[in-house]
Amino acid sequence: MDVNQLARRIRDGATLPQRCPQHTTYVAGCEGCKDAARIRSRARHRARSYGWIPPAHLPTDQARQHITALLEGGMSLEGVASRAGVAWSTVRNIADGSTPRSHRTTLAAILAVPLTPVAAPHGHVLAVGAARRLQALTLAGYDSDTLAAPLRALPEVVRRWRGGNLTFIAEQRHHDITALARRIDGTRGDSQRARTHAIRQGWHPLAAWDDIDNPDARPLTGLSEEPAVDVVAVERALTGARVLLTAAERRYAVHVGRQRGMSTSQIATALHLAARSVTRLAAQPLPVCELVA
Repeated sequence: MDVNQLARRIRDGATLPQRCPQHTTYVAGCEGCKDAARIRSRARHRARSYGWIPPAHLPTDQARQHITALLEGGMSLEGVASRAGVAWSTVRNIADGSTPRSHRTTLAAILAVPLTPVAAPHGHVLAVGAARRLQALTLAGYDSDTLAAPLRALPEVVRRWRGGNLTFIAEQRHHDITALARRIDGTRGDSQRARTHAIRQGWHPLAAWDDIDNPDARPLTGLSEEPAVDVVAVERALTGARVLLTAAERRYAVHVGRQRGMSTSQIATALHLAARSVTRLAAQPLPVCELVA
């Protein structure tokens, strides 16, 4: 039987033998078995080229979107993997885009995991408190990549939780975000870009909320108008340490350095700034702010 005939049998759903007529199973080293396997492989390739059988591996774009929707609804990566019956690492690699193609049976199993209705009240709470906590942590210098690791979520999902556009969030996710905010409250992250983004969005620190989970609560805006200056961070920065300072803290550090008789070049070196930036900050008035240690 030639390759074309075998390809048509594959199209019709027939199972092709992987052995020669002399053996009941494939025998390594047998030339007849190797020829049969070679012809079978060529026939499958030809049938796939004609579109008679689907390719074994398909793009993971649709599965990645489905995983994101599942995570947004409160399911964890472990939960998706368990329900789909595939390895956790497989789900993670598809979710973060490191696996652009995967076997069609794996993708079908992931797509078969039903979405949890986000609007369902059972097991869900209002998402406003979680969004405000994530916004406050972003204002403190924690970007979505840093927050995603302890929450065991994707950065994209963290950004959706933080955006404030969701009505409900899974109760377990709300608990995880609350615990994280409580644990790192009062600390400072390393991302100035995250802090700048939060300031531009008008987000508020945790201390600005009397009832952060109340949708009708209003923040204490005075905390934003008079930012606090961490004098310990300023002292460390003036000694040359790499410290993430806010705009008010940089200006305060320049004025403190001038009061101590430091030259423009010495202040610029200590704060890792350009000399012209130090001159510009020195020309501005000393910020009116609360000093904290």
